[in-house]
Amino acid sequence: MVSHHFANIRRQLHTSNTFWDDSTAHGLVDIVATDMRDGTVHDRDGRAIVNFSSYSYLGLDSDPRIVAGAHRGLDETATLNSSISRMRIRLSLLEEAEQRLTRTFGASAVTVSSCAAAAWATLPLLASGELTDGKAPLMVFDKNAHFCLNAMKPLVADETELVTIAHNDIEALEALCREHPVVAYVADGVYSTGGGAPLAELHRLQDTYGLFLYFDEAHGISTLGRGGRGYVLGAYEGWRERTLVIASLNKGFGASGGVIFFGAADDDSRKATLLRTSGPLMWSQRVNTAGLGAIVAACDLHDDGTVDRLQADLRERVRLFDALVDTELAGDGLPIRFVELGREDVTVAVARDMLDAGFYTSPIFFPIIRRGSAGLRLMLRADLDPDTIRRFADTLAASLAAHREELPV
Repeated sequence: MVSHHFANIRRQLHTSNTFWDDSTAHGLVDIVATDMRDGTVHDRDGRAIVNFSSYSYLGLDSDPRIVAGAHRGLDETATLNSSISRMRIRLSLLEEAEQRLTRTFGASAVTVSSCAAAAWATLPLLASGELTDGKAPLMVFDKNAHFCLNAMKPLVADETELVTIAHNDIEALEALCREHPVVAYVADGVYSTGGGAPLAELHRLQDTYGLFLYFDEAHGISTLGRGGRGYVLGAYEGWRERTLVIASLNKGFGASGGVIFFGAADDDSRKATLLRTSGPLMWSQRVNTAGLGAIVAACDLHDDGTVDRLQADLRERVRLFDALVDTELAGDGLPIRFVELGREDVTVAVARDMLDAGFYTSPIFFPIIRRGSAGLRLMLRADLDPDTIRRFADTLAASLAAHREELPV
């Protein structure tokens, strides 16, 4: 038996443990907060820390209207969970939440407990050929696809052939489309370390070769696109066939759980297949009633123009940040930035300087990114005060200057 063909957990742990230990020793992980609303972490030691690693790009994580929606879910159902498979009995609130998501995003929606569960529910199904007219596709993974996608490779490879190509390598993908009758490409819409998929080129391959496109849209949904349709769905009107999109509802969307968008809003033809063959959709674990109520309330904010206004605020914050901090991704219109420092120890030291000044940043390193490219991952929010962004930029510049001699040339 061939081992470690698609993963090597032990090697990853041994390689990364030193960096995690260093981050822990410098107080950059295991911070316990008593309050995290409005992008500020209040820890139990009395510190107030501005969170530059928050996924709540629109600042909806503590919006009172979404909190009220969560209360409504609990009050109307008088239960937190319906502990039975949705295939057998489901709450009307679950149906309401999915109908609202379908209407808001113009795509048939099924909710799951998380974006990772959505990957588990759909990637093996795609690999089996069930979504490609009964013909198992060559599964092509982008090298930078999120961990929750990569973690499914062993199960996917049990169904069909699997290859991994370099990040956004359209030339390699097109060559595979020429060689194989059915190809499915697995990628992020917006990548967690910044940057996006080359949608125009991917749509060209889809139109030319029938390429099936599978996107993790966790960081793009709500944050981008008219009405919060996201990076992928916001790139066109309606629905493109031979497409499947999964997303987190915990990040820009402001609620809880995950969602699978699998077809046009008026097409439920695949729903029964999804529900009957996908483990995470059949189990009794799903978005709880508070989360379902929050989803309905968040849809209200997408439909009434609130999200569009918050997106405009976010764009202003991103432009200001880009004017003050030079990064490779400046100007791409996305809210994720990465300051590459190379060395893990320097990355941790700079992150500690920022924490001492009242700013939380995430030091990231292998296996999150390739070895030798450690740095700080930064997320911007629509509710960040401009003066806070200016103070952050000044503090970062001072820390980088202090560590200049330690940085790679």
